[in-house]
Formats: sequence, structure tokens, C-alpha cells
Amino acid sequence: MANTFNTYFSMVVQHIHTEKFKNSNSGVSENNSLNYSYNVFKQLIPSIKLKFVSPKETEDVVSSLKMKDSHGFDGIYTKILKLSIPYISSPLTYICNLMISTDIFPTRLKFSEIKPLYKKGEMANIYNCRPISLLTSFSKILEKIVFTRLIHHLNYSNILADEQFGFRAKSYMDLASYKLINDILTSLNNKLIVEGVLCDLQKASDCVDHDLLLSKMHWYGISGKGYNLIPSYLKNRYQRVIIANKSRQYYSEWEPIRYDIPQGPILGLLFLILCINDLPKTMAILANRVLFVDDTSMIITKSDPMEFTNTINRNIIKINKWFKSNSLSLNIDKTHFLQFHMKIIQNDDFQISYENKQITKAQTIKFLRITIDSNSSCKQHIDDIIPKLSKACFAIRSIKPFMSLEVMRLIYFSYFYSVLSYGIIFCDNSIHSKYIFKIKKRTIRVITNSGIRDSCQDLFKKTADPASLYSQYI
Repeated sequence: MANTFNTYFSMVVQHIHTEKFKNSNSGVSENNSLNYSYNVFKQLIPSIKLKFVSPKETEDVVSSLKMKDSHGFDGIYTKILKLSIPYISSPLTYICNLMISTDIFPTRLKFSEIKPLYKKGEMANIYNCRPISLLTSFSKILEKIVFTRLIHHLNYSNILADEQFGFRAKSYMDLASYKLINDILTSLNNKLIVEGVLCDLQKASDCVDHDLLLSKMHWYGISGKGYNLIPSYLKNRYQRVIIANKSRQYYSEWEPIRYDIPQGPILGLLFLILCINDLPKTMAILANRVLFVDDTSMIITKSDPMEFTNTINRNIIKINKWFKSNSLSLNIDKTHFLQFHMKIIQNDDFQISYENKQITKAQTIKFLRITIDSNSSCKQHIDDIIPKLSKACFAIRSIKPFMSLEVMRLIYFSYFYSVLSYGIIFCDNSIHSKYIFKIKKRTIRVITNSGIRDSCQDLFKKTADPASLYSQYI
């Protein structure tokens, strides 16, 4: 069973390439792919300089690691590293500096264990599972060392696209969502036809071509002394699948990773961003773009219906050429478009096709876990989180007799408030937000053991919780 999963995870990308490009008249040209980067960055970008690591930096990196129960094939938890860092910081710093000076990523840190995670559908079907990669704790340290140097170079040279909100200073998911929603509302206010396309890249991390990625990184100034470290990190990686039950664990044989970039660590996500960094400029004139790593959305606006249709078709053609040039493809089943409108529903019936397949028209779409409906009312997003908040309220009520007020506050902020606060800044003025506020007051009364008619004004202060939804962001 474990070997079957490992073979599937190792060969799935090859199957995607075979199915997607078997009818293509020509193969992927690396020069054609790089033309997109050349057009975006016409000036010469200075080469990166990898500085050496200090023991203080090593200790800070280890301290920043999250406490997790998971571990790699070496069986070493991050908790052990955190406890032992005062004693191993010097030899660990030496290893990091040796990696930088020799441009060689340690071989034993390129082995990962894969745990299959069931998604949905028939559980017996192997296609309904996705791989969760578990790396060694030492690998995470070295990767973060490399990541901090790469991201400093990219930010200093202003390489990352402005439309990319992942791994940007003073940027986060709420800001990306704000950009998307603001573009929609501004266009609607100007009485334009507005349509959004949310693209889902088919196994984007798995399909990244290593040679093409390295060529793009070289053009972005990741060259010279630090360049050889990247292929050393990407090449000759191995994985095995682990399947556990109550009594024992089953391991597959080690298999070489033929394609992909590591999906778990931040370094792999950064490589994916660099691979698609020239995509936004490809559709710069035709659409507004918002990206968060590989979550890509386009907002197309025009005043004339005929011109609007032509713009959509031209945009799809441009995107299709870029995907084929970069060995990537859209997942049609998860790519949707949505026509936005005000309260008066427009009767325009637009159809979008990609490679002779119709892209599904939806009434709601999800962008970074925020549900956006066709009239931007936030009703659907609120309807989605109300059951989660109700479950959290019930759980808090169930454990209330056994916990102190301080413990209840911690549970409230981690289990209830975390769900409430995400994305709620866009819904505070919605008439539907009153239902969330009612659940919030009910939960606060449970925590403070107050009556149903007691005012919550003082109770919010007692739990250090902002009284209104809007005040959470002040």
C-alpha cells in the first residue's frame, strides 16, 4: 500500500504533462519562457551576495520554529532543537556557513517522508489523497537561512511583482483580499461590467520545471557564488510514504523526486512565486491582478459588452500561451468565473472557454478563505462562518464549569475569535453582520457567567475583547 502511494505521488506530474501537452505541436521552449521575464525586467539586476551566518542568527531561526509533534525521518522534534540550541548553536552555525561557502545543500537533509491526506470523495480511491511532506527539523533551519538571504535580495532589487502579496513586507492575506474586493466595488461604482476569474493551477508546485526555474532565478540576479546552491537543493531529492495505524507504521521504499519543488517549507513556496513572477505583467493591460503565492485572480472590467467579451478572450489566449511556455496548466474543474453586479441583476450571459472547455460560472467564489458572492454583500461569507462560531460557542459552554476565566479567555481567542476576526473587516458594514455579533455576545455571556439580559459593554472589557466588529482593526 505504501509503495503504491509513493509510486502515484512520484509519477502524477509526469501523467499531467503527458495528458496536457500530448496534442501540442511543439515542446516547451526555455527561451520562449524566459522572454516573459526579459520583457518585465529589461535592466540588469545585480548578483546576490550570500552573507555568512552568526551563532545569534542561528539561535533566532531555531527560536522562530513552531512547536510541532511532526518530525522527519530522523525522528527529531523541533522541541528538542529548541531545548538544545544553547549547546549546538556553534556546530550548527558551522554547517550553515559550510553550506554557503561550498554551495552544497546537505544530502541527508533532502529526504522527506510523505503522509497521504484524504481530501474528499471515495476514500478507497488513491486519487482523492494529497501528499503532506514532512522534512527534518535541521532542513528547516538551513532553508530559512537561505530564504532570508533570497527574500532580502528580491526586495532590495524590487523583483517581486506588485500584484504578488505572498512573502511581502507589510503584506498579508487581508491586504490581498482588500485589493480584490476594492477593485470590484470601484468598477461597479463606475457602472462598468465586472467579471472575476479565479484560477487554480493544476499541481503548481509539482509541475515546476527545474531548469526553467533556475534560468529565471539567474535572470533575477541569483547568480554567481550563491547560484549553485539552488540546484544542489532541488536535485537528487528522495521521498518515501508512511502509513500508520493504531498498531504499527508501514514505510515504502525511497523514491527519487523527478519533478516538483518541496511544498512544505517556505523556500519551496518562494521558488513557486519566482516561477510565476512574470505572469501578472502578461495580462497587465487587460485585467486587474491579485496573487497570493499561486492563488491567482483576474478582474476584467469594460463598459461595452462586445469589448468586454473580446477582452476576456484575449486574456485567456495570453494566459494559455504563458502556461504552456512555463509547463503549467489550469485546473479547469477548480477554476471559476463570476459576474459581479449591484442589487439589480444584469442579464448579460458571458461564457468563457479554455482549450475548448467551458470554465464554470459560479454564484460565489472563495479567495484566500473569504467567500465572495456576485453582489459583494458578504452574506455568503457570514453564512459560512456562523456554523463554525456556533460550534465554538457550544464547546465553550460545555467546558465552562471546569475552567477558570483566564483559561476561558485563551480558549475564546484561539477557537472563537480566530474564526470571527478573519476577513470580517470587509463585512462590518453588512446588514448580515448583526447575526455574528449576536453569537459573539452570547459567547461572552457564557464565559463571564452572565445573564441573557446583562449588558455586554462591561463584559467585553472584562474579557479584553473589542466590542464592535469594526474596532478589531483599530
